[in-house]
Formats: sequence, structure tokens, C-alpha cells
Amino acid sequence: MVNQPPADPDRLPRDLDPREPAGPPPPVRALAVASAASHAGLADRDPWAAPPAAAPPDERTTLQRIWPFGMRTLAETLEVVALALLMFIIVRGVAQNFIVDGGSMEPNFQHADMVVVNKLAYRTFDFSWLPLVEEDAWRPFGAIEQGDVVVFAFPLGPDRDFIKRVVALPGQTVEVRDGDVIVNGEVLDEPYLLHAPSYAFGPQTVPPGHVFVLGDARNNSYDSHSWGMLQQGLIIGRAELRYWPLDRIGIVGHEEPRAQSGVEVSHSQ
Repeated sequence: MVNQPPADPDRLPRDLDPREPAGPPPPVRALAVASAASHAGLADRDPWAAPPAAAPPDERTTLQRIWPFGMRTLAETLEVVALALLMFIIVRGVAQNFIVDGGSMEPNFQHADMVVVNKLAYRTFDFSWLPLVEEDAWRPFGAIEQGDVVVFAFPLGPDRDFIKRVVALPGQTVEVRDGDVIVNGEVLDEPYLLHAPSYAFGPQTVPPGHVFVLGDARNNSYDSHSWGMLQQGLIIGRAELRYWPLDRIGIVGHEEPRAQSGVEVSHSQ
């Protein structure tokens, strides 16, 4: 009789004699579940994996978070914006665009025409404080003249702007009768008109600081013959350029109305 060595309780089943039964293998489904449970997608569950490095603290300033392109780029951008704003203010103070609304200035200005107005026209600059300057006042664009096309704030509603032509200046006596515009007793020759006025006005003398304005479409214009003389302080500027429509683009003509040769009339009574 051969004595068998006692079974080693520490031996694993794979160390046993292959002839010895190792028991039934675990079911495939159980292995799959166990594998999924041990690999849940988290690295920290792997004892051999190095722990993830902590994210470095964000040391950027609030300004750097808002503008991540660098301080130099920010300074250049602010400089461009400031220059654009300055140019806008300067241009807005020198010139302004307007859209003609209505047909009171036809045929020379049509509805929806776009014009640029010189806001420095008629402005007076005082240089009397400078040494060696003889003139107390300087008008770089001259004084207002007959025939000038001006844009102004409507006297009876300053929120509205009108465009009209200057017909008479301070101190001149103006009258409209028999289809003629008469200034200081002389009938004006106005070749820019299509139709003569069919109304009567005056005679009236233009007071200081005022002008008498009419629309070129004399019978379709709400102007000085209806609401009186225009105070010069309401004038925004002189129309200088029409830039729309493109087929009519060009410099605005300020045709001075002249007295008809040899035609002189007396004031109506």
C-alpha cells in the first residue's frame, strides 16, 4: 500500500494534477459581467495606473480671460475704435447727409435724392485773440448768398428739416405777384424753375438775421411765403453734393437769381 502525500491546501487548482478534476468552469456570462465591473472606464480603479495630474490653477487676470488675444492686440483695437469715433465726430461736425423727402425742390432735387450738407458754411470763427490778426471774424466758406440751397430746421417744428433756396437776404424787400419774384423792385430771372408761382406775397422787408426761402417747385412748396422769414440760426448748412442716385451724382449748383435785364417794377399797393 502506497501512502499518498497529504493534499497541500495552498495549491491552486492549476497546480493540481491535471488528472484531478478542477470543478466546473465559470459560466461565460459571469466572466463578462465581472470584466465589465472591473473596467468601468475609470483609470483610478487600476491600481497600477498613475493618478491623473491636477489641473494647474488659472493664473490669468479677468481681462485676459475676456480678451485672450494679448494686451498689444487689445491696445491696437482700442486705438482703432477711438480713431474711428474721433473721425465720426469730426465728420459729423463738418458734414451731414440728408434725404430729400417730397417734391418741393423739383426739378432740381427729386424725392429720395441724397445730399451732403456742409455744416461749416456761414459759420464765423473769431480769431481776434491771436496777435497780428486784423480781422475779428473769419468765414472760410463765405456768407450766405441769394441762390444758395440750404437745409434748416423747420421753425414751426425743429424736429423736421427742410431744404429750400435762398431768394432774399436781410434788408432786401421781396414780393411775389403776377408770377414774378421781385427783390428790391427788380424781377428775378430764375432759369432753374419749371413753373412760375401762382400766389401773391408781400412786399415785405427781410429783417436782420433772417432770409427769405422758397422751394423750386413754387406751387408745391411750404416755405417763407406761407410761414414767414427764416431765422439764420436755424440753418444747418449748405447742400454741396448729391451722391444718390448715381446717374445724377454731382456738385449742387447754387445759381444766384439775377434781375431780368431792363425789367423793373414798382411795389404793389
